Amino acid sequence: MPPVRWFSTIFVALLTAFSLCGGAWAQASNTYTVTGVDVDVTAPDAVQARQQGIAEARRKAAKMLVDRVVSPEDRARVSLPNDASLEGMVRGIEFVRERSAPGRYIATLNVVFQPDPVKAWLGQAGVKIAETVSRAALVIPLWKGKAGVEPLDDRNAWREAWRALDTAGSAVPVTVLRGDQLDQNAVTAEELYVGDVSALARLNERYRAPTIVVAIVEGDKDSGPLTVGGLRYDAQTGARSEIPRTTVPDSAQLATAAKQIHQKMDEQWRSVATVRRDSQDTIDVYVPIRALGDWVQVRQRLGGVPALKSIVVRQLESDRAELRLEYFGTTDELQRTLASAGLALDKEADKWRLQVR
Repeated sequence: MPPVRWFSTIFVALLTAFSLCGGAWAQASNTYTVTGVDVDVTAPDAVQARQQGIAEARRKAAKMLVDRVVSPEDRARVSLPNDASLEGMVRGIEFVRERSAPGRYIATLNVVFQPDPVKAWLGQAGVKIAETVSRAALVIPLWKGKAGVEPLDDRNAWREAWRALDTAGSAVPVTVLRGDQLDQNAVTAEELYVGDVSALARLNERYRAPTIVVAIVEGDKDSGPLTVGGLRYDAQTGARSEIPRTTVPDSAQLATAAKQIHQKMDEQWRSVATVRRDSQDTIDVYVPIRALGDWVQVRQRLGGVPALKSIVVRQLESDRAELRLEYFGTTDELQRTLASAGLALDKEADKWRLQVR
């Protein structure tokens, strides 16, 4: 391809890339929404019980929010405000489930806080806030028995364990594969079992999940032991990683196994997606471009870095792109976060270079 035409192709691809990824960079955090707050309150009558239950939900949600955004070593410095102040911090309450009885109120609520009053409250306590941007995952539960991999629509204890798992308030909310005819037309269970990347991509045209987890149980459904494992695939970076294999005695333990896998995913993503917004800076970097694929990989991986506030193309040439990154935190933190996304940020002479690791 002649240099001028190649440059033009890069330029168009570059602009398209930023257009497509802009939503990822600007995505809103669900940090200040606390879901699944359970209350069970008794009082002289049903009206008082409901009022006290809602107040209790605010207090419990505030404690859960502190655990979410404040580091463990700083939490002891935070005191809950009084009920009147706490009510002023809440934007709204969603009633997921509620049941009233004479003198009793039982409910599950979602509490939505207003960011600015919360930041002011925690700022007075002298603690820093770390916000976590969520990243959804598609979970594909597969069971391999004596006759091979079960069909995608097979109803078994492993699928039900994932369907029953409440992940709405986590950093990695999960969608479980439907396994219906549309899924079956796109892929086979055997393709997913071996982690066929082309099959995963076809399937993900429907779900559009940034992370795909193929969660596998092997063994006899009616007896133990069972082996649990699988793989995780990053749809943005193309990275694959194995889920460590463990053994459970029987199907009754599969709910615990699913919860443990999800907890590990949640912890790993929080290590990348937790952003301290109390400080920010800018850095000028250049991206070496030897082929179109170099830039495609860089822009895909940048799109999954929550610490980046904005990205500006300053200059574009046939062999390099110069970018200005506005980011939260320190340069060292940015380097570690980019490394987790498969990108290396280092200095060459007196300039910062960004490239795929």
